Amino acid sequence: MSVSSSQAPARVPIKTVVTATAAALVALLLLAGAADLTGLALFALPFTATAGIVALAPAAPFAQPRSIVLGHVSASALALAITAAAGPSLWTAAVAAALATAPMMLLRATHPPAGATAALIGLTAPDPVGFAVPMVAASGIVIAGGVILGRLLPGHRYPAYWR
Repeated sequence: MSVSSSQAPARVPIKTVVTATAAALVALLLLAGAADLTGLALFALPFTATAGIVALAPAAPFAQPRSIVLGHVSASALALAITAAAGPSLWTAAVAAALATAPMMLLRATHPPAGATAALIGLTAPDPVGFAVPMVAASGIVIAGGVILGRLLPGHRYPAYWR
C-alpha cells in the first residue's frame, strides 16, 4: 500500500500572523465588551468561532455577512422547531446540528459555526425571542467588527461580497 505524500501548507508571513491575530483579538474583545455592557449572551461559542473565521479567513465564502446571518438564522429556526418537537437533549442537539446544513446549503450561505448554534439550541431549548436578540446582535457585532478591521488593517479586506 502506498502512502501519498502531502505537504503542510506554506509558512505564513509573520506580518499576516500579526494582522490576523490582531483582527481576532479586536473582534473577540468587541464581542466580549458588548456582552458585558448588554448582559446578553453574545460570547457564546458559535459566535466566537464566527469572529475567528472573519478574522482568519475574511475572504472565505463562509465568512461573508450573508453566510453569517443566513447561516445562524436558518440553523436557529430549524433547531428551535426540532427542539420544540423533541425536547432538549444531546440527541436533539446532534440532529439539529446535522440537519442545519440543509437550509444553509439551499440558501447558498454555509457557515460552520451555525451548526454549533443549532446544537446549542438543541441542548438548552432557549426562549426563541430571548435567543434571537443576542444571535442577531452577535452576528451584527462580528460583521461590523470585520468591516471596521477591513478598513483599518492593511491586507485585511472584508467583506469580499455582501450578497
